[in-house]
Amino acid sequence: MPGTFTCRHCGATVSRNPRLKKSQKYCSAPSCQQARKNAWGRKEYRTNKTHRKKRLESQKACYAKRPGHAYQATYRESHPEYDRRNCELQRKRNKSRSKDGGSMIVNTDALSLQATIDGAYALIPVTKGEKIVNTDALVVQLRAMTGAQGFSPL
Repeated sequence: MPGTFTCRHCGATVSRNPRLKKSQKYCSAPSCQQARKNAWGRKEYRTNKTHRKKRLESQKACYAKRPGHAYQATYRESHPEYDRRNCELQRKRNKSRSKDGGSMIVNTDALSLQATIDGAYALIPVTKGEKIVNTDALVVQLRAMTGAQGFSPL
């Protein structure tokens, strides 16, 4: 089956490999071969339940051996220039926020198991751009109210 084909990854027109029985879709460049393997892996993950199960088990075992926070700490220790640069940029961002009167980067509405003040709380939507970190924090304390307590005028 001599002739040429267009590589799906790089778009180059190359000669077919006569030893391949199926039609060739990727050229022999390392990046194109990696793209072919990635496409195969995605297809197998979607269609093959056994492959998906093995891959998820493998990931779970890997994460158990080395949790995400340990990876981040190790990375920062082994890349001090990254850590230093990140600290400098964060200081600049914090300064510009304090000048503008903008909100801080840290989400101060984190869930606390012990309520500090009893009472009613309002749910207020946060507009996009107010905070960098997750703005979907729980802000309300739910309490069961019985009798007249449950019906208060707004």
